[in-house]
Amino acid sequence: MALTTQQHPAGIAVLEDDWIRGGSDKDAFISPWYVTNMKHRDIDNLQGVLSDTVITEAIRELRSYTPISEED
Repeated sequence: MALTTQQHPAGIAVLEDDWIRGGSDKDAFISPWYVTNMKHRDIDNLQGVLSDTVITEAIRELRSYTPISEED
């Protein structure tokens, strides 16, 4: 999911405590409706690592945007 400095109504705020490693000098928000793929350069220039708590919240919100099959 995209990480942005733009605050949107359904965005998930990334707090300072949510960063396990790295971080952001500006307020950061996860946009759970904006799924993207990572490029090799993104892995080489990793901004940081987020806590399981905020990742779990983002995944839960992502699921509200994606259909779930009867088998799930």
